[in-house]
Amino acid sequence: VESSEREFYVSFYNLPSIQKIRNLKTDKIGKLISIHGTVTRTSEVRPELTYGCFRCLDCSVIVADIEQQFRYTEPTACRNPACANKNRWELILEQSKFVDWQQVRLQENAAEIPSG
Repeated sequence: VESSEREFYVSFYNLPSIQKIRNLKTDKIGKLISIHGTVTRTSEVRPELTYGCFRCLDCSVIVADIEQQFRYTEPTACRNPACANKNRWELILEQSKFVDWQQVRLQENAAEIPSG
């Protein structure tokens, strides 16, 4: 029996508590919140590399699952003990993991802006 990994994406609607945009502070980092606002600009949907799979260009060893932390990150050194490569890598697109990414600019609704 062949097993394949599946991914699921979940969206939540009508959460009971809605935060105001101006109340978004650092205490909300890492928490699921709901906000209301007006979308003023969006970017096109782009692929973002999340886990890279690389081939050493000196010895052809494959180094998989290099986590990308907000910037393109190659392996620090080849895993082959006989190889001294630290900076010659080829990204293997077919074995790397990408997610769709889009930037959305949001502003407060006019009714939520305090007077003054």
